[in-house]
Amino acid sequence: MKRVGIITLYYKNYNYGGQLGAYALQKAIAKLGFHCEQITFKWLNEHTLQTYESAKGAEHFRIFSESIPHSKRLYTVSDIAECVDDYDFFVCGSDQIWGLPWVISDGVLPCMALSFVPESKTKIAYAASMGGAEIEPDRKRILAPHVNSLDFVSVREKSAIPFVSTMNNGDISHVLDPVMLLDRSEWDEICVAPVEKAYILTYDLRDTGVQEYAEALSRKCGYEIITLAAAGAATVGPKEFVGYIKHAKYFITSAFHGAVFAILYKVPFLVFPVSDNPQDPKSMDSRLLALLDTFRLSSCYVYDTSNIPNIGECTFHHIDESKTSAFRHSSLQFLKAALEF
Repeated sequence: MKRVGIITLYYKNYNYGGQLGAYALQKAIAKLGFHCEQITFKWLNEHTLQTYESAKGAEHFRIFSESIPHSKRLYTVSDIAECVDDYDFFVCGSDQIWGLPWVISDGVLPCMALSFVPESKTKIAYAASMGGAEIEPDRKRILAPHVNSLDFVSVREKSAIPFVSTMNNGDISHVLDPVMLLDRSEWDEICVAPVEKAYILTYDLRDTGVQEYAEALSRKCGYEIITLAAAGAATVGPKEFVGYIKHAKYFITSAFHGAVFAILYKVPFLVFPVSDNPQDPKSMDSRLLALLDTFRLSSCYVYDTSNIPNIGECTFHHIDESKTSAFRHSSLQFLKAALEF
């Protein structure tokens, strides 16, 4: 059986989207008939590592992370090339592997585009993200030659295709976030359901106004509020995260993967902007806007906090499930074709 190694934001990334995305991509590739695992690679700086390790929900994340197939050895920039003989194919992605300059150093960035892999091996980018539609010129200069050496390139945000096309001469595909490569029944297998009751769920990456709106909504409908995180400090593990979203009456968030799971489970939701200038192509909100546009749910985005949409009007009846299934199929076909090259 051919072996596939994945480079992404897996190691010590005690973040819901990071861990659930790593879980989903490994499982999706394994289902295609490959032996697949995450390459345990130290991609984050010491400050971020210590922050994650001391987080309130760290133990939940450690347990979940260990359940994802991964290399026993921990690699760093200095020795990552020593894993090359262990795999037949290499995949980088998904998540913001080409962004996060405050966490991913200039020295680590080339590795996130498989700079250490020789031309004799197939190199694939799956649903790579820069966080926004583009990155700063100095980061592009570092990244571009390595992106250009990739054999197959796909991005998570359609809005990023023009920019990534300036770094790679081949076709750039738009694919689903790996979380959506698995269907609801597959997420149901791992999710932990909360105690049955009516509640409003919040998950805010920083103080964006989510909590204030939730309190107003609570007074109106009488539901209690359950908060998964305040300013990014996770309070429960990944399995509980999925369960809380699935069973929420309403969900208010500023997080990309919060919105992804709300769409997956068709939970009425609103997304508050996390950046001061959401329309800036380099902003973190660019990825959220692209996601909502893909599913024609732009009305669920809070463009103006003084004129917040009615969360009760967030519906999913217009989403054509056959088109969503077709998008999932084409995304899996991208992987399948690349891995059979």
